[in-house]
Amino acid sequence: MRKPGIFRIAQVEAMTGVSAHALRAWERRYGVPRPSRTGGQQRTYSEADIAMIRRMHELATQGVPLARAAEIVLQEAATPGEGTGPRIALLKTELFEALLAFDEQRAAAAWTELFDTLDLLSGFERVVVPLMRDIGIAWHEQRITIAQEHFASNFVRARLDQLSRQVQPLPGAPTVVLACLEGEHHEIGLLMLAVMLRFQGIRTIYLGQDVPDEDLIRTVEDAQPEVLAVNAGTAEGARHLRGVVSALAETAPLTAIVYGGGAFDADPSLRIETAYYGGPRLVEAVALINQLGRSRITGGAA
Repeated sequence: MRKPGIFRIAQVEAMTGVSAHALRAWERRYGVPRPSRTGGQQRTYSEADIAMIRRMHELATQGVPLARAAEIVLQEAATPGEGTGPRIALLKTELFEALLAFDEQRAAAAWTELFDTLDLLSGFERVVVPLMRDIGIAWHEQRITIAQEHFASNFVRARLDQLSRQVQPLPGAPTVVLACLEGEHHEIGLLMLAVMLRFQGIRTIYLGQDVPDEDLIRTVEDAQPEVLAVNAGTAEGARHLRGVVSALAETAPLTAIVYGGGAFDADPSLRIETAYYGGPRLVEAVALINQLGRSRITGGAA
């Protein structure tokens, strides 16, 4: 039986970046997505619908014609055993509902199945990132409590910590210090980046949330890592970057500084040319940090 939708079209527009006009056009022309209707005939969308929308948007941005993109999305929806599309959306739904119900055992089972099905990067980008974004939206719209948001964040944080402890750095690997800039408390994205780097054999020194400028600078001066990776989700936090970069230019000149996070993604004016913007996706940040770290190990230029 099809699960009824729980998201209105304005919420889906905010969650996916696809306009309400485009959503209605896609539905009419291509049959993607397939929203339910309330008694008043308002569209409501499920997690599976949202997964289809994101997948179609991804294909479209890669240059796939919309008609062909819809065919691919519908084909994936019809073959759930391949671990794509709505199959993954069901796991995300299970995680979402279990976390909001404070059901750790159920959430743990869904998490385990997710990473038995997908590789780390796919699991992070297709499920964990949108899951935490949706939970954040639900909290801001007061559809869930702060206690539910904290439980979900702490669950994901603990599982990411477990993943990071499964691997050790390779001999001669570059060192990366990771930190949230001063005043920043949202660290899930940075934790995922740390896990990805550790699984590639890189040594990480993870400092976590809200690291004061002075302490961050002191740590980098003492450790002299090949790369410092920092993030900020707010403009206020992002403004700490310039001072950190300026200080380390003199005391840690061989350390490359990579920055990212929602603030820098949304407002290009916050970016600076004397450090490296990691991009909006994990895969971009991982590739850049790998390149910078290993070039400094070998004495080359990035």
